Amino acid sequence: CKDRFSFAHGCLHGHLLAGEESFVLERRADDSVWYGVTTFSRPAHPLAFIGYPAVRLLQWRFAQDSMAAVRRGVEEAGGGIKRG
Repeated sequence: CKDRFSFAHGCLHGHLLAGEESFVLERRADDSVWYGVTTFSRPAHPLAFIGYPAVRLLQWRFAQDSMAAVRRGVEEAGGGIKRG
């Protein structure tokens, strides 16, 4: 038995960035929990090129923070964290 939830969104025309993000949370048959974030983007406006390095850093930081939040949620629910 496998439980899975996923969500994705993309930027609309006119946004400063062109790209998508997807999030997948899965509980596997062995009761382990897996979480993944996939992001890709590129500047879609000349002004976006200036701040793009900071945007990439913020995207990376969000992925780290969201993984930590999922880990805390699993631990608070009484599940163990299996690393591998």
